[in-house]
Amino acid sequence: MMSFFKIAVISVLALAVFIAVLITWYWLDARASLQADLRAVTTEQATAAVLKNVLLNGERLFSKPHLTQKDVIIEVREVQVGHTGTLVPFRIDGVTDRRYFGMTGCASLDAVEYATEYFTEP
Repeated sequence: MMSFFKIAVISVLALAVFIAVLITWYWLDARASLQADLRAVTTEQATAAVLKNVLLNGERLFSKPHLTQKDVIIEVREVQVGHTGTLVPFRIDGVTDRRYFGMTGCASLDAVEYATEYFTEP
């Protein structure tokens, strides 16, 4: 009876160690992938992707026909590259009551989503 108990305890401990090793390996792999993603996308790449998308879709998205690069004012100091995506704040020349945010995923800089912040008058 004691040998059965010893075998059972050793088996459970071996299984626990195996699961701990798997979890550690998965965590280290996920962390390495995340670091690679963060190094792969720069603020310049995120800015260029959002600017390109704004110029292609300016009339449809912002009701501004014939937008040029001079019309889009990127707030370069506030561009953020995070774990899963980027955030590029910008303004459109002549629009004083709002600021826009272009957001992309790190995996695909071609898919840009937008948000708007409206300024209120005091």
